[in-house]
Amino acid sequence: MADVSFFNTEQFMPHGMCYQWQSDILLTSVTSDVAIAAAYYSITAAFIYFVKARKDILYPWFFILAGSIIFAACGTSHLISAIVIWEPIYGISSVAKAITAVSSMATGMIIWYVLPFFLKIPSPSMLEEKNQALQTSLNKFQQAQQQLIESEKLTSLGHMVAGVAHELNTPIGVAITATSYAQQLCIEAKAKKLNSLEMYELMESVAESCKLTMENLTAGRDLINRFKEVAVTKSEEKYYNFDLKIYIEDILKTLLDKYDSNNDMVEFNCPDNLMVKLNPNSALHIISNLIDNSIKHAFTGEQPGKINIDIHCLDDKSIQILYADNGKGMDTKTVENIFTPFYTNARLKGNTGLGMTIVYNTINSLKGKISCHSVPNQGTRFIIQLPHELLEPDKLLEESRDAFVTT
Repeated sequence: MADVSFFNTEQFMPHGMCYQWQSDILLTSVTSDVAIAAAYYSITAAFIYFVKARKDILYPWFFILAGSIIFAACGTSHLISAIVIWEPIYGISSVAKAITAVSSMATGMIIWYVLPFFLKIPSPSMLEEKNQALQTSLNKFQQAQQQLIESEKLTSLGHMVAGVAHELNTPIGVAITATSYAQQLCIEAKAKKLNSLEMYELMESVAESCKLTMENLTAGRDLINRFKEVAVTKSEEKYYNFDLKIYIEDILKTLLDKYDSNNDMVEFNCPDNLMVKLNPNSALHIISNLIDNSIKHAFTGEQPGKINIDIHCLDDKSIQILYADNGKGMDTKTVENIFTPFYTNARLKGNTGLGMTIVYNTINSLKGKISCHSVPNQGTRFIIQLPHELLEPDKLLEESRDAFVTT
């Protein structure tokens, strides 16, 4: 018998001959093969879609091999089996089966390589356990965080109390010493008779002690008032509508007179008719403490200082206050602690380190923000941003001016 081509169909008979062309068998066999082929092609399409949709899946090539090749080859084999009923394309059928066999054997061997990695993928129950463990850890973390916050509050309170005690200790101590000295003089004078000269000297000493006591009690009172400013709450504030430019100009005039400074020292720019609604004392606290900080700390006296205050309305319905001086500036440590209560580099000069804390707390109570930028010998710059709504002038302008409190 002569050799024939692998794909030659002339020497073969169709598979339907084996069924003797019995229609019910043919119909059942063909329908089943076509349905199986369609199902395999659907599974192949699903595998391809799954691999493309899940970029994070492990070993995507394995799913392509197991899904696309095997199921596509199996589907093609069943489709060819349906065709073979009428056309004896057994060579093509053999090739399809060979492809299916090779891909199946490759998958059968590779699956043992990837199986340990797939076994490590957590099941829903394992994920639930991990979630519970994570939730437990999160609860413990939140409890520890809350304890840390409470500890920081206590530490901050301790620093505050220590600062208050330190600041009040000196004037109260001096007042007690002076009062005790005057009291001792009076006791000694009572025990013996004094002539006119001795009585005069006694009265001078007592008067000096009383003066010293009064000065230190006044200093203590002023410190307590500063502490009250630091601790002021929003609920205690009364809000008024007023023209910010006019109000700050009044503040600057009063402050420059207080410090006996040249009017040219401050350059102030602000839009006209800028109506705001807030407590007038808030603006007073901010401007007065900033200027006080510049005059006492930034300007050395060797050359006249210059302060620039620029106010702008931003598009996000807020007011931006740019405050800058050309003073001696600050180092990084001072900038980092500028708003820390009782932090000062000039405590020996009588500074309490509360001025910038008052500024920070005042701005914070207005739901605003403040930042400080400074470099030694290059001046200091503060950027303040406060919420703002456009308001119309009203009769409360005069009332707000009456609420002005000078320092």
